[in-house]
Amino acid sequence: QQARDGFSYDTDNYDAPGPKLPSMRSPVAGTVPIDGGDFPVTLLDADMFIRNPRPGDPASIERGKVNFTTFCVPCHGADGLGKGLVGQKFPIVLSLVTDQAKGYSDQYLFAMVRNGRGLMPSYGDRVIIDERWDIVNYLRDLQRAPNRDTPAAPPPVPAAQAAAP
Repeated sequence: QQARDGFSYDTDNYDAPGPKLPSMRSPVAGTVPIDGGDFPVTLLDADMFIRNPRPGDPASIERGKVNFTTFCVPCHGADGLGKGLVGQKFPIVLSLVTDQAKGYSDQYLFAMVRNGRGLMPSYGDRVIIDERWDIVNYLRDLQRAPNRDTPAAPPPVPAAQAAAP
């Protein structure tokens, strides 16, 4: 039997016609995962149906940083500017620290991680619900940091050095 990656699809050619089914075994009908299951939301209806239940406390932010580093940094970069090593291979990777990204609701960001968007794949089957909220909380913390995309002002020159010839 051919081995399959758990997150792969039932075909080696993803562009082939026909349905694309994950190769992972589907849950048994009527069962609920130990984390309570995932509420199916889209980017358009997330604001109506879910709320961020995780406080943006230091523990959540730290957990979010760990998961952000694992799942998001390859494309978005550690600073969230969209300049990660993998992201540089794509035509466009959105910055997560722009005013537009800051304007997205927590629910929208959660749904974006769950469902993907554009070239971004879905991480709903890889990142559990609580970890997604932690990523959102970390992202909010990252967005509050000073913008690292603009050059920093040079440090002031001490008066003693300025007067020296």
